Amino acid sequence: MRETTTTGLRMKTRQAVTEALADTALELFDTEGFDQVTVADIVAAAGISQRSFFRYFSNKEDVVFGDRIPTAEEVRDELLRHLGASPAWDALRATFRAAAQQMDSDSGHWKRATRVICRTPGLRARYLEKHLAWTEALVPEIASRIDPGRPEAELKAQTMLNTALGCFDVALVRWSDDAADRSLAALVEEVFGFVQIPHA
Repeated sequence: MRETTTTGLRMKTRQAVTEALADTALELFDTEGFDQVTVADIVAAAGISQRSFFRYFSNKEDVVFGDRIPTAEEVRDELLRHLGASPAWDALRATFRAAAQQMDSDSGHWKRATRVICRTPGLRARYLEKHLAWTEALVPEIASRIDPGRPEAELKAQTMLNTALGCFDVALVRWSDDAADRSLAALVEEVFGFVQIPHA
């Protein structure tokens, strides 16, 4: 029991250090620019050694993305929670609203991360890779529920999902630059509401 407790405390300590280091780096990226900030700058601001930095992150990009952005499997699992009881578009809306609610719980981190990603072409490309992974995981689930077996089902699903991703990104960018204390979840609801998609 003592060994299990000790392991749990170590994991909590590691997570706390990782999050604190990420917050320090993101603040520098946000104010100075991602490409202008070096690992040396980060460790100087955090008061640690470069060797310690690389215990937590393999490179600067991992500071921005880390393991906080949901994996394709996690997003698919969230979608499946809603698909059974809701039309596909409503299920996508609920899925991205859930993601927004998680980001609202750590809004300072996510607003800075979003601004840094938007201003850095290399990070935007990596973010788009996440979108592609989500698309590969979600399109088959949506297609199986709209016109199943018909050749246009996949095309419809791809169109619907990419529209949803676009809505989420519009809300995310607006939220990251919004000085008002408005939740991302509320913005996601508003932006998704602009799109009229027939229930299928």
